[in-house]
Amino acid sequence: MKKILLTFLALMGLSLSVLADDKTDVLNTFEKYVNDANSYSTTIPNYYMNNAKILRVVNKKQGGQATVVIPFDRYLKEMQTHSKIAKVTNYKNRYENRKVTQIGNDYKISSIRIPRNDKTGLPCHFIFTKVGDKWKIKEESMQTNVQTFLNAK
Repeated sequence: MKKILLTFLALMGLSLSVLADDKTDVLNTFEKYVNDANSYSTTIPNYYMNNAKILRVVNKKQGGQATVVIPFDRYLKEMQTHSKIAKVTNYKNRYENRKVTQIGNDYKISSIRIPRNDKTGLPCHFIFTKVGDKWKIKEESMQTNVQTFLNAK
């Protein structure tokens, strides 16, 4: 009976260490993503799964919110264009109050995104899934006050 209990405890310990390693890997990947995004790296698309779900939750001027799904191919094209403007204006995002939640085999990082000149920040989240031996973003959702996203519907 002792052997069975010790074996069970050892397996539990291994399982917990694997989960802890995955969580650490996801956080490290997210940190690299933030650094690369803020340095306008051309490698940003490599952080995403093909056809990742991109959401913008727009705070409407007249009140309420609208969620806009951005097609991934359009997102990549706009990223290339906008990164040039962002680099010139030194636009960067900070992510504070990061919280990691496991969802099945995936991990969700929820945070407050603080754009360059913002004082309060806006909620966002990224869902990472393992593809081969790498963690990739399969969903990105950011709340925004930018009204032009409403034209994308």
